[in-house]
Amino acid sequence: MSNKNLSLLFTGQGSQFAEMGADFVNKYDWVKERYTISSEILGYDLLEAQSDPSLLNLTQYSQPMIFVFSSIVIDICKDFLHKNFSKIILAGHSLGEYCALYFAEALNFEEMLEVVKYRADSMSIVSDPNKYVMYAILKKEDLKINENLFGNGIYIANINSDRQVVICGLKDRVNQFKEKNPIGKFIPLNVSAPFHSDLMKDSAKIFSEKIKNNLFKKINIDLISNHNLVNYKEISEKEYSTQLSLQIHSPVMWSETIKTILNDDINTFIEIGPKKTLLNFLPKDFQGEKYSYCSIEDINNV
Repeated sequence: MSNKNLSLLFTGQGSQFAEMGADFVNKYDWVKERYTISSEILGYDLLEAQSDPSLLNLTQYSQPMIFVFSSIVIDICKDFLHKNFSKIILAGHSLGEYCALYFAEALNFEEMLEVVKYRADSMSIVSDPNKYVMYAILKKEDLKINENLFGNGIYIANINSDRQVVICGLKDRVNQFKEKNPIGKFIPLNVSAPFHSDLMKDSAKIFSEKIKNNLFKKINIDLISNHNLVNYKEISEKEYSTQLSLQIHSPVMWSETIKTILNDDINTFIEIGPKKTLLNFLPKDFQGEKYSYCSIEDINNV
């Protein structure tokens, strides 16, 4: 990598796995301390929760798990990235937006983990894998999905790329939709709530109330939000909490986010998170460099 224009992409919920962070814990004493601090803030042992299959995929646990992991990678790499790239643009997929805000220093680690905990707890009130479901749909080639197909308990949650959308809603209705509309390959997602849909409006209200006293700092780096492609750098820090609340029940406009970033002469993408997922959504004709920071090995290779 050289002195080029960089976009950092931060992975969201669904990328969690039981052993994530173990290599960092074994290498760095400060990472062990971070997990200790995190457990105190969250009120449970975070590493133990990760190893419990019954907790790993529940919203109130998986979101803090992913944020803490991503924060560790951020703190290892941030100085290096600032020194080696002349311009950086940030974007995070759903929960990843909080990781992006942490990179941009809108809050310190403890403050941001508290906000993530509020988000996870608020969203978990509609977290029920027996009632709700989310599917990623790999669309058939060149197929344009008619948005009039949706409604009556079925929502578009993410527009990830020209080929992939994510739908969510009431489990029975979504599964009926799946049977009646063979528009592509339906892949069930490892989440337990109908994220980024109108079904999350009550969660957004609860979250907004919980974070009303959290004072965000104005960031000085471009950060594109999932909600309406708002750039946090261009709005007041007093608006950050509103933006984050709207993001909970609004579709993730990821495809348009990437197009916006590419229009800014970005030639390198790095994804930070437990697993590489977002690099797969880049256009096939992207000719620049792509890296994932998901492990110590990944970082050492760079």
